[in-house]
This record gives sequence, C-alpha cells and structure tokens, in this order.
Amino acid sequence: MKPQDILPDNTNSVEINGQVLRKGSVAAFMANLSIIEQPVSYPEYENAVKDLIELTPILETLGVFKHFRLRSEKAITLITDIYPHLTGKIS
Repeated sequence: MKPQDILPDNTNSVEINGQVLRKGSVAAFMANLSIIEQPVSYPEYENAVKDLIELTPILETLGVFKHFRLRSEKAITLITDIYPHLTGKIS
C-alpha cells in the first residue's frame, strides 16, 4: 500500500470516529519527538511538547501505538501524564 492509497494527493484530511486526521500528522509527531530530545530554546521545546500532546490522540486513533513503541522516556512521561490510559501502551 502506498501513501496515496490512504489519502489521495488532493485530500489533506480524513475524519475517523469524529476526529479530523490531517495528512502529515505522524511526520509532525516524529519531528516534535526529535525537538524535545535535543537542546533547544525553551519556547521551541514548549511548542514541541504542546504539539506532541495535541497529536497523541490522532496517533492513537490511527492505531500507531498498537504497532510502534516510543523509546523516548521524556516523551513517554509527558504523554502518560496527560493520557494515563496510554501507560504501558506506548512504551
């Protein structure tokens, strides 16, 4: 299966279970993981954390955490503090 089989080039989002999932959500989540693991300015870190937290339910809806586990202890702690039901499911 190719990306265009999931979302065609002219489609930028899809609604699943009442939640709008945008093309690029997984890539944005990964980019924010990279940011929180590097030395960056506090505003950049703070924005990455905010975005990571906002994207977590989208990745959960997509089923990402059924197949992949996070290795970042920092991300695991940040996410499970907000979404305790993911404890043990993302690591």
